[in-house]
Amino acid sequence: MATDTLKRRLRFAPPTAVVRRVVLTEADYLIFEAINRHGPLPTHYLYEFTKHIRRDYTHLQNRLTEFYNGDAHGPWLIRPPQQFAGFEARYQHVVYDLAPRAKVALAERGTIACFSPKRSDPFLHRLMQACVVASLEISAPAKGLRYISREEILAHPKCPQATRDTQNPLAISLIGAEQKVLIPDDLFGIEYPGIGFRFFALEIDRNTESIERRNLRQSAFGAKVAGYLDILRNQTYRSHWGVPNLHILTVTTNRTHERNIIDYIKNRADPKYVGRFAVASESSFGATWRVPNMVLTKLWSEPLIATNGLMRPLARRASIPSA
Repeated sequence: MATDTLKRRLRFAPPTAVVRRVVLTEADYLIFEAINRHGPLPTHYLYEFTKHIRRDYTHLQNRLTEFYNGDAHGPWLIRPPQQFAGFEARYQHVVYDLAPRAKVALAERGTIACFSPKRSDPFLHRLMQACVVASLEISAPAKGLRYISREEILAHPKCPQATRDTQNPLAISLIGAEQKVLIPDDLFGIEYPGIGFRFFALEIDRNTESIERRNLRQSAFGAKVAGYLDILRNQTYRSHWGVPNLHILTVTTNRTHERNIIDYIKNRADPKYVGRFAVASESSFGATWRVPNMVLTKLWSEPLIATNGLMRPLARRASIPSA
């Protein structure tokens, strides 16, 4: 195994099998399932999913290293090489993704995600999305709320079978917009006990494109806003995903762009739909990005939802719109 001058294992080194056989435990499957559900995740996030049955953080680190190096039959996890291009690559938490072998193990166990379409977007986009939704799932119980995953929504009897049978169940057809289809980065829900459910389409915006361009056929956030307004007006989220309401949560990388997005929505959207849009920012994924130091619990208090000129946090137990 490759080591540095202090005999420490190199996180940049290729996998080298050091054990003959790895026997999977319940905690190991929880790791695989979390990555399969959300996308590539850093070590400290994976610990949050398993700490109730894991010995300690160091034990998890050693276990992840075993999965990365694998045994005689190959590795279980990979370390996406793109993470090592950051300025703080040597000092941040290591990010892991599933190797094919782990997906086979989940399929044999019957817990592989059924509605996770193949992704071709950049690594940082997928990492940011995974950290956002994983943060919501991890921290929801402390807020007295329940996180509802994309898998649970699409597996629910109210979701049409025709949607589940499509190549990408997240892709929703538009009726009046110039573009034909809109594909959110993710779909999730929040249960507010005693009040109801609120469902969200998630958009990750790393501020790499303009909000508005002259030609809306080009990739621009403004085109997505138009698409979501079409979905809200025609309530196609009901017939396509089977959810009773829909909000749109956009997470970007800085406060200035967050405010620009809010202003754009206020100026373009019908007042009755403005309150369906929430915007938040996370600076870790800016131009000089790094893996977040901790779970993003601030997402519950900082996302801004424009409603009659007021802003309310995501976790607030407010009335739930029926349409």
